[in-house]
Amino acid sequence: MSKTKSCFVCGNEKLTHNEVGLNKKLMGRNINKFFCLQCLADHLDISTEDLLERIQEFKDSGCVLFK
Repeated sequence: MSKTKSCFVCGNEKLTHNEVGLNKKLMGRNINKFFCLQCLADHLDISTEDLLERIQEFKDSGCVLFK
């Protein structure tokens, strides 16, 4: 990701590559608004731990969004 992404809910300006990848994986690759991990968890009504587990699952499966 060459362009820095920020959370459109809380304004966090330092989203990680994994946070951006998770947003694209769960919300669609063509999105232009991103959530930080905590705001995404709140939006989906799940824990951040569950999201971190999903990131690891996607990495383990070879998803290109998490390389």
